[in-house]
Amino acid sequence: MPTIPLTPATAHVPLRGADDAFALALEGVRRSYGHVEALAPLTLRLSPGTVCAVTGSNGSGKTTLLRIAAGLLQPSGGVRRGRTPALYARAGGGARPAQTVGQAVAFAASLGGGDADEAVAVTRLAELCSSRVGELSAGQRARVALAVVVAADPAVACLDEPDAHLDEASRRCAGTVIEVLAGRGCAVLVATHARRWLDGHCDAEVRLVSSSPTGAA
Repeated sequence: MPTIPLTPATAHVPLRGADDAFALALEGVRRSYGHVEALAPLTLRLSPGTVCAVTGSNGSGKTTLLRIAAGLLQPSGGVRRGRTPALYARAGGGARPAQTVGQAVAFAASLGGGDADEAVAVTRLAELCSSRVGELSAGQRARVALAVVVAADPAVACLDEPDAHLDEASRRCAGTVIEVLAGRGCAVLVATHARRWLDGHCDAEVRLVSSSPTGAA
């Protein structure tokens, strides 16, 4: 599996498919805030079904990269192209505290067209479907966030530290979620500080290097 340092250099990871079949293409994208460079120029191309880990220290630009990839943040330069829908998800996000787990997953499925029952099953949440999200532990909320992604059925999924707050068994569950998404043809970016849990689940690793001591995460 290739490991490509992308910052501050420009590189790309073309995987699985012809050049005209990319699910996500970032061409020289960068992001700065005033004089602070949060993400140095970067080119990344992922085909449908590709899983790419994004690693790096705090301040290297992982969250910035994922938010640009999901279309939530405009780059300061360069071009983002990608299939829709694209989804950004952070551990514990994606559901309102007053919702039950079942309601949150069903709502995501109604918007994205995925299978709510499959999403609940793959994240092992069946016993919690009647529980309110706000009453769950941090690890349980992290699994709810993953269930919402599965139910939303995106073309591009940007998972920001989905393993946060998860024990070893739940990390295996997160790995299964990634396999399910990739099996559907979803291009998946996974930012993580703990690379090893992704062994066997991803095709490449992009390692970001902080170019500024005050850079964004």
